[in-house]
Amino acid sequence: MMNTNEIPNKSQQFDEKINNIEKQFFSALDDFKKYYVYYNKNPEVNEFQNYYVNSKGQLQSISKDLFITTNDISKNIEILNNQMKEVSIKLNNEKKIYDESMKLLGNLQNTKNGSEVLISDSKEEYNKQYYYNVELICGILIVGVILATFFKSKVIKSK
Repeated sequence: MMNTNEIPNKSQQFDEKINNIEKQFFSALDDFKKYYVYYNKNPEVNEFQNYYVNSKGQLQSISKDLFITTNDISKNIEILNNQMKEVSIKLNNEKKIYDESMKLLGNLQNTKNGSEVLISDSKEEYNKQYYYNVELICGILIVGVILATFFKSKVIKSK
């Protein structure tokens, strides 16, 4: 797997290699044209034939280097494409996890809000029951005092 830090280095290497091939190509092409003409005008001169064969070999070598460089670039593009697919899949998985987490967070916040409502309702119910009990105790005391005074006054009148 190619490291993402290697991408600029690889790109720069390919760029330099292509620039070198370009420089060599035009120089070799000029030599080839010149020696092709010399060779075809004077096929009997071995020196022209050697220069022609050398320049032709140099062009073929440059063509081979360009093909190899193009092939390497294609391989690296394919590797990067596969890595991007993997990253895309991971991002989609993380997005699903994020969406599920956000739904869970929303549910938890709704639960918190619901529990606050329940606590508030419980406090209100408790206060109602408390006041009812206090009223009941006060009523019992008042009725007890009234009954006690009523029976006391009957007891005193009967004597």
